[in-house]
Amino acid sequence: MNRLYKNLEDLLNQKIKLYNKFVQLLKDEWSCVSKYSYDSLKEITAKKEDQVMQMQALENSRSCLMKKIAEKLQVRQSSLTLKKLVQITENPYRNNFARSRQKLLSQIKEINEWSEKVRNLMDHSALSLKKSVAFIHSADEKACSPYLANGQVMEGRVEGRMVSMDV
Repeated sequence: MNRLYKNLEDLLNQKIKLYNKFVQLLKDEWSCVSKYSYDSLKEITAKKEDQVMQMQALENSRSCLMKKIAEKLQVRQSSLTLKKLVQITENPYRNNFARSRQKLLSQIKEINEWSEKVRNLMDHSALSLKKSVAFIHSADEKACSPYLANGQVMEGRVEGRMVSMDV
């Protein structure tokens, strides 16, 4: 049983390191978005995808390990959590699990905060871009339009009426 606990402790430490790297990538992503650095953003996005794949692999390993621990403790796997492992008094790793759990919870909170910041900045930037494109389009339409604001048609230097008011 101690071997399973040790493996879980090692796995949690790997997750903590991976989450630290992921938080740094989110900070770098924030910097790229705020500086409108598209090439750097593509590079960071690729790194984030790689990190997510690693996180999923670790989570799968954790899930398998928790299943084995649940079998040894003779409890349902669905009811066994890290919090419950900390509460088991005969667990020699309970203090390490408690520290790891607290660290992971704080990292998850930080990841969510940075993700929200980046999402809000990207939404704001996209809205700004849409408004800019709409303004350029409307300015271009006005510049290319043969009609003046008063409804008259402009042909070369000669002005004509678009609608005849004579009945």
